[in-house]
Amino acid sequence: MSQIAKEIEELINQLEKWRKSLRSLKQKYITSKPVKESIRSLALRGKNIILSLKNLSDIDSKTLEKYDELFSKLIEYSVRTKCSREQYLQVIEEITRNIRKELLLKAYTQLTEIRKTSDLWRILENVTEAEKDYLEEAIKCAESGYLRAAVILGWNAAVDRMHRVVEKLGFEEFNKKSREMKRIKEGRYKRFNKEYNVHNLSELRATVFDRDLLWVLEYWGLIDLNQHERLSTCLTLRNTCAHPGEASITMENVLSFFSDIKRIIFDNEKFRI
Repeated sequence: MSQIAKEIEELINQLEKWRKSLRSLKQKYITSKPVKESIRSLALRGKNIILSLKNLSDIDSKTLEKYDELFSKLIEYSVRTKCSREQYLQVIEEITRNIRKELLLKAYTQLTEIRKTSDLWRILENVTEAEKDYLEEAIKCAESGYLRAAVILGWNAAVDRMHRVVEKLGFEEFNKKSREMKRIKEGRYKRFNKEYNVHNLSELRATVFDRDLLWVLEYWGLIDLNQHERLSTCLTLRNTCAHPGEASITMENVLSFFSDIKRIIFDNEKFRI
């Protein structure tokens, strides 16, 4: 995308040079073959850029069609035996009037978004091959604008890592921690009233809610209070994404979400598997 932005800038500079040159000309008609070939070559570059933008961006299709038609008109003029200077000038001025705002600015804006999404790929630094495959799909969803899907897939990968750590440390130890918490009558864990008796991953996945899992992990010492709260926020975002509602999800939300699950789960020595 950065290359396309550069190409648009170069195109604009060349168009503005031609606009000045045409304004300075005295003859009414453009008949010079080299001049017509230069303008035609520039118009073809413009059409190629528009084609690239259609394939790589979400710029409004009507805007792209407008510029494509204007470049086509320049090509049409350039192959005529005789076409007036004013006709060329009118089209070039129409192209340059808003092209910076309608194409160049949006190209750079999208470049910024791409740079943002590039940060998401850092989550793969400490993941297994199976997790990598899953998280790559999540990142590609984010890059394509499917932010809710990205969050849901990302959370599923994080929870799977938590489940596998429980498996590694022992299901009986997990059960024991839940029993201990249930007996606590005051303090932070006094409202935890569940007792688990899971024996394998299937039971863990089927019977333990994600929020309860976070509580046991905190009591177990695998996460602290602050990490628990951050992961609870991630879970809330996941639930927001999974159900219809008016709350919008932004790229900033997704970036924060991926940053948290990366640092608290995938980069955490306590969650190595």
